[in-house]
Amino acid sequence: MADRLILLLEDQPLISLDIEEALTDKGMSNFVTLRSQKEAMAWLERSSPDFVLLDLYLNDGDSQPVLARLQKNSIPFMIYTGSEKPPEWNAALFEGSEWMSKPSDPDALADRIRTRLAVI
Repeated sequence: MADRLILLLEDQPLISLDIEEALTDKGMSNFVTLRSQKEAMAWLERSSPDFVLLDLYLNDGDSQPVLARLQKNSIPFMIYTGSEKPPEWNAALFEGSEWMSKPSDPDALADRIRTRLAVI
C-alpha cells in the first residue's frame, strides 16, 4: 500500500500538513499535495493517482472540473470538505462517492483512506 500514489488537493497548508503527517504515520508516504484546481488539472494531464482526497472549494474555484476528470478516468476519490453536504449543482457527481467533513481527526481520515486503498 505504501507505493500507491495519493493526490491531496487541499488549499489550506495547515490542514494538508496534518493529513500528510497522518498518512506518513500510517505507512502511506507516496503522495503529492496540490493547492489549486488549476494545478490539479495540469497534474492530472500527465499523472494518474491511485486515489484522490479533495477539498470541494479551493482558492481558485470549486473542484467540479477535477471531479469530472476523476470520474471520467475512473480514479477513486474521497471528498474532504467544510461544507455540511454536497452542493446541489454537483449531486450527480456525488452518487456513490465518499466524503468527510472537515475539520476532523487526521488519523481517522488516514484510516479511511487506507481502507479505500485496500479495496481498489
